[in-house]
Amino acid sequence: VLLITFALKTRLNSFQQAFAVLYENPSITMSLFAIQDLKVRPDIVHEYPGPGVIPGSTAIVIDNGSYHCRAGWASQEEPLLCFKNVLAKPRKDRNKKDAEAAAVPTVQIGNDIVNIEAVRFQLRTQFDRNVVTHLHVQEQILDYLFERMGVDADGSVPHPVLLTECVTNPNYSRMLMAELMFECYGIPGLSYGVDSLFSYGLNSVVGSGLVVSCGYHATHVIPILNGRMVPDKVRRINLGGFNMINFMFRLLQLKYPVHVNAITLSRSEAMIHSYCSFAYDYMEALKDWALLEYYDQNVTKIQLPYNQTVTAPVLTAEQRVEKRKELSRRLVEINLRKREEKHAQDKEMLASLEAADENLDDEENLNFVLQEFELKGVDDMRKTIVTLRDRIARTSQKMNAAQTVVQPVEEKPVLLQPPPNLTIDQWVVETRRKRDEILDKKQTRKQRRQDLAKRRTAAA
Repeated sequence: VLLITFALKTRLNSFQQAFAVLYENPSITMSLFAIQDLKVRPDIVHEYPGPGVIPGSTAIVIDNGSYHCRAGWASQEEPLLCFKNVLAKPRKDRNKKDAEAAAVPTVQIGNDIVNIEAVRFQLRTQFDRNVVTHLHVQEQILDYLFERMGVDADGSVPHPVLLTECVTNPNYSRMLMAELMFECYGIPGLSYGVDSLFSYGLNSVVGSGLVVSCGYHATHVIPILNGRMVPDKVRRINLGGFNMINFMFRLLQLKYPVHVNAITLSRSEAMIHSYCSFAYDYMEALKDWALLEYYDQNVTKIQLPYNQTVTAPVLTAEQRVEKRKELSRRLVEINLRKREEKHAQDKEMLASLEAADENLDDEENLNFVLQEFELKGVDDMRKTIVTLRDRIARTSQKMNAAQTVVQPVEEKPVLLQPPPNLTIDQWVVETRRKRDEILDKKQTRKQRRQDLAKRRTAAA
């Protein structure tokens, strides 16, 4: 475990040293790999009982790892479920409506988390290192597990359970787990085991050996003597896959700060799983990577995902002028439409007020008009009538002027001609002389301003 971290650092350092050689020698070819972001599909609810499953008899096997949780029936070769053993509680987005927020589940577990980077800071786990300590999270994950397996027997799980745990698991943690399984799920039986010892017992042909269990948060070295573990000789190293992934993540961000947003923990994890390996002989590996021929044959180039930005087409001067004319024409049409609507409203209001002014005896109609247009009395109404007549007249004049189309007169470009008493060559020489005089005067004024700004000069 320690060797791989140093090997990763050495391998990444060799990338930077060899890129200069690659640019100088374009004939050197490299393997180019693209990192594909893992697309997770939510787990389905399986049919119960499945093939080969006897209700109340077939055991449920749960590999409760701190990285992945795998669960299935003991009578089947492959697990039904395999998901990351984490739980996320996304925060409620205040910008979304209540109906949209209700569509997002309050708790997401395992493969229900589509984009794990988006909820990276809301992730929760039941483990402290590799020991289960948060039983409320473990209960929610077990609910998800039994639901997706389709086990539904009146709120209980009528199947014995085989559950993995860490090496030398504390009795208190085991007691809490047993209490959870028996009290909450009513299982008929529970058995514990260590996953690495199960694997050794299945694949080993000798009775004695040494098991190196590389976990996500810790590594255990377990000696096996005559088919039995020697507990007092077991050693634990607080270094696992998470430390390697985090080291790769920080190293890549340090070496490539331009791509700091594109380098994530998930992509660093994909690099570790796909392109990194253990150095069986660390010093020999360093010597091999120091050779340019070995580097050319084994170097790996990784392409990060990127979205190509769509640039707007560059407009010519004529196109910009036409676009500006089109925008101004639309603006004139919008203003004209608004003016016509306001003009029609003013005419309608004027007609109502004039009708009320002519029939002052009809008090009911008069009070209705005054209340509708928020007028205080007859005098205020007559002032409003005068104001409306003036406004309607001015608006009519503006509308008539806007509807009058004036054809623009195209101005022909004026060609400069020399004076009658000079030839073209003489005129060009005279023009250049005048230009030089103007530039000399500008330079003299600029120099004088600079001298005035400086102290202890003749100009100052």
